Amino acid sequence: MKPPASVRVGFVRRAVGLTGEVEVEQLGDNPRRFEPGSVVRAAGSEVRVERAHSTGGSAWRLKLVGIDGRDAADRLRGQYLEVPAAELEELPEGQYYQWQLIGLQVYDTGGRKLGRLAEVLEYPANDVYQVEGQAGEVLVPALRDVVREVDLESGRMVVDLPAEEEVR
Repeated sequence: MKPPASVRVGFVRRAVGLTGEVEVEQLGDNPRRFEPGSVVRAAGSEVRVERAHSTGGSAWRLKLVGIDGRDAADRLRGQYLEVPAAELEELPEGQYYQWQLIGLQVYDTGGRKLGRLAEVLEYPANDVYQVEGQAGEVLVPALRDVVREVDLESGRMVVDLPAEEEVR
């Protein structure tokens, strides 16, 4: 699958204080994503991170250059922060960005086509792949012992489903 032009890396939850800071939920796990000086796209414009402070978990408090005052910060509420997909780091072998998986044809280990990976559902324990096919929806846990093969070039994923998830 062709990469998107940009990828969401954060979600602005709310304005914080009076100086233009925002609370951001980081999407992804790059610990350097919001380093001062880095550039993100917010509300259609590129902005540089002036200050960043992790407040625990995936929460960050950011001060963006040019976003001064509570009103300016409040206008970013509910917006996503994005970066060009070309700036994404290459992942270690066996790890994939969600956009790389969406659209893959999913087969069981016996060669039976289950359908197309339509969505990645995020849960605390592990992600779950929502596969839509002729037999309906199949939910595939994104676990190493279930997902046996991912071949991005051929657009194919092979899974070994637990007995209760098998499609009849």
